[in-house]
Amino acid sequence: MDHVVSPPYDVIDSTLQQRLFDRSPYNIIRLILGAFHDGDDDKNNRYTRSAALFQQWRDEQILVRDEAPAIYLYDQHYQIGEQAIVRKGFIALARIEEFASGMVKPHEQTRFDWCRDRLQLLRHCRANFSPVFSLYSDPCCVVEAMTGGVRKETSDLEVLDDHGVQHKLWKIHDRRLMTTISEVLAAKPLLIADGHHRYETALNYRDEQREKQGEFSGKETFNYVSMYFSNMEDPSCQTVAQHRLISAPTYDPFWAQVTTVFNAVALQGAAWQEKVAQVPTPGDGRDMEVLLYVGDGKGYVLTLKNIEEQRQCNRHLLAHAPSATHGAILYRAVLEQLLCDVVNEGDGGVVHQVAEALTCVDQGVSRGALLFPALSVATVRDIANAGGKIPECSTCFFPSVLSGLVINPVVSGEQIGDFL
Repeated sequence: MDHVVSPPYDVIDSTLQQRLFDRSPYNIIRLILGAFHDGDDDKNNRYTRSAALFQQWRDEQILVRDEAPAIYLYDQHYQIGEQAIVRKGFIALARIEEFASGMVKPHEQTRFDWCRDRLQLLRHCRANFSPVFSLYSDPCCVVEAMTGGVRKETSDLEVLDDHGVQHKLWKIHDRRLMTTISEVLAAKPLLIADGHHRYETALNYRDEQREKQGEFSGKETFNYVSMYFSNMEDPSCQTVAQHRLISAPTYDPFWAQVTTVFNAVALQGAAWQEKVAQVPTPGDGRDMEVLLYVGDGKGYVLTLKNIEEQRQCNRHLLAHAPSATHGAILYRAVLEQLLCDVVNEGDGGVVHQVAEALTCVDQGVSRGALLFPALSVATVRDIANAGGKIPECSTCFFPSVLSGLVINPVVSGEQIGDFL
């Protein structure tokens, strides 16, 4: 199984994409992020090839559908420093809700081109290959307590990923337990932690199918989306920082823009090390500074010169966000815009560990690194509850939920019946 799963599509660069292609002819990458070919057209392209391959794998029983409804317990065992952590959750179907209902709450912006890409894949393959990652609130941890006995059993599936994270999956077919889990979550709002583009795509696809079909009961499979549910009250639910690498041949234009918008105070030696040591701690969004590392133990503390001007420029982002988060939102928005304006978009990629970011610069892999403090889970919750949205890829809940563990086909003519 290690050879056939992959991270979500939106964290896969071209190097990792090729490595996953080479890893196995049955890696899920061939479905979720197929290669472009010269001569691609409307009838032969990455989406049609994914659809044909998905059908072939089912015909050849490479992929075999479970015969009975199930909820899939899904735990992730990982380390942060010396601390061993287990994030608990489960995969099931969620009824797709309009954002206006308040039952599903986003916290990040989406990009039209990414949504269009995912919608094309869903139209052709008619399947959810990667679950949306959602959080719910349950201080009593009822689901975790109810499923403790299942977790003591041998898992049905186990994967060790490239980051050393151990993924374990158990199938639950017991209808009484499935009923209880469903009832516990029935009225709980969900916060999208990761997968905003996938959820928005599922919502758009549902609306397309409803319009095409005319009459619908609400139980058709296109009214639901595959989702990973995790309890935000569990201490194992944590965010990690999203540090940006700058790898352009020269970032002089970027530096010129930075010093126009920010005050840049140079630090090195012990003063720089002390500042860096504070970065990994998840903050509440009040932090009004970002660090820029340029190598040789030297960096800069960046603070906005004209906060009110930037508030006006980014008022669409701040309109509904709690005031405590304005600093983090402003800094991310301004720096991401500068990167897009003067450096190739997505130029150097994202890393989660400060040490890795610094090493990339010191070894010449990157010209610089922007170090952002992580937002706490509570801050992300507050942003979502207030109806705010921060720039895409501003938050990261580590580890990622793997693609390929559970695939949900959207089948014409089928309905999600009451299994109780």
